[in-house]
Amino acid sequence: MPAIVWFRRDLRLHDQTAIYHAARDFRDGIVPVFIFDDAILKHPDCGPPIVAYMLLCLTELQASLRKMGGNLILRHGEPIAELKKLAAETGAAAIYYNKDYAPGACERDAEVERQLPKAGVTVKAFKDQVIFEEQEILSASKGEPYTVYTPYRNAWMKKLAADFGSGGPPVLPKPRLKFPASLKKAKSIAMPTAESLGHKLTHAIDIPAGESAGMKLLKRFCAGPIATYQRDRNFPAIDGTSRLSPHLRHGTISIRQCLNAATAAKRTRKAANGATTWIGELVWREFYQQILYNFPQVEHEAFKPKYETLEWSYDKKHFAAWCEGRTGFPIVDAAMRQLNTTGWMHNRLRMIVAMFLTKDLRIDWRWGERYFMQHLIDGETAQNNGGWQWSASTGTDAQPYFRIFNPASQSEKFDPDGTYIRRFVPELKHLQGREIHTPPATKNYPPPIVDHSTARKKAIAMFKKGRPA
Repeated sequence: MPAIVWFRRDLRLHDQTAIYHAARDFRDGIVPVFIFDDAILKHPDCGPPIVAYMLLCLTELQASLRKMGGNLILRHGEPIAELKKLAAETGAAAIYYNKDYAPGACERDAEVERQLPKAGVTVKAFKDQVIFEEQEILSASKGEPYTVYTPYRNAWMKKLAADFGSGGPPVLPKPRLKFPASLKKAKSIAMPTAESLGHKLTHAIDIPAGESAGMKLLKRFCAGPIATYQRDRNFPAIDGTSRLSPHLRHGTISIRQCLNAATAAKRTRKAANGATTWIGELVWREFYQQILYNFPQVEHEAFKPKYETLEWSYDKKHFAAWCEGRTGFPIVDAAMRQLNTTGWMHNRLRMIVAMFLTKDLRIDWRWGERYFMQHLIDGETAQNNGGWQWSASTGTDAQPYFRIFNPASQSEKFDPDGTYIRRFVPELKHLQGREIHTPPATKNYPPPIVDHSTARKKAIAMFKKGRPA
């Protein structure tokens, strides 16, 4: 009897834990499946860019499986019902999948683990998305989840060395895949389009999708930019980051592949500092994953309850100006236009625009968080929520509320020549020197919608008022 491998956020064949174990445990082969779930597709956080990017990844995965004599079965419906029907169609004895840690995913998977065994189908879930999951890393003093990054990172690195030595976690060998004859009998829909799934794409995605693209990006990054990553990662005009976030989000590359490649680069004198810094970013990713798992309320509430009563502004005109990149602050507008046209934004800019929305405009972080999820190709609940609450000073390990980015200063520091601004705000391309960071209002470009100095004072007053006595 075969096993179903249920693909979700792991759209690859190399170093894929569920498919590795299913191929090893079931001599009759595997039945690969991906289920389009309306609970996800119709959720307010889901937008056209991430759906379109996912479909590109699925197209390559399906083609790869077909070259091996198999197929990726595509279904559209409620996961439990579709898995039951697929098991009956193919005679599958088990369902193997990799864990997801978002609250909704945990609830769905718990129900799968309750219902499928009743139909005579074994269910097995595997750790694949992270190196350390759930409560594998707890504070030594209290045995509780960490809520501050630095001690978490120290404990993470200590456990990594204890469990895997200096070599890092092993990458699983590519299994020899077999496919049962019943795979041909399984019903499968044609690969849909984003529009057919209810998402009309207007973005021009510029990060290649799929497993082969993810592997190329990782190789390119570790062969070059990782050496100067510590220095260049904050400058959006420079190609100094990995741009692997969408690949980690969709699982077209594994965290183990990334960590091992960075660890190898770290051993060279040239790339040691950059690789160390990038590994720290991978740990940030896991920090936010365990925060969301252990404190699921952060999905909708401030991590720090004392800030749940902040008197946010809900000015729709200000929010629309922010969304559309017409705030009169060039670095903010350039970043939002990049997001709106490509589905991606540089990490330094994510912090700048998030702090501008929550501090200069004093708009509820949840509005910005959702807008990001609707427009990003790498929108992921844990990282997006963690980043927004950090910028809004409501989250774990957050930026103190009185430390507020000055958009003009950030612009001068991280885009000194205005190269990035000119790329996405072409109406300012004629400006030279410092003028591009604080341009005069013209017929083609609006004046600042707020005075930063005044807005800063109002934000601090809002936070002081929101604190308990």
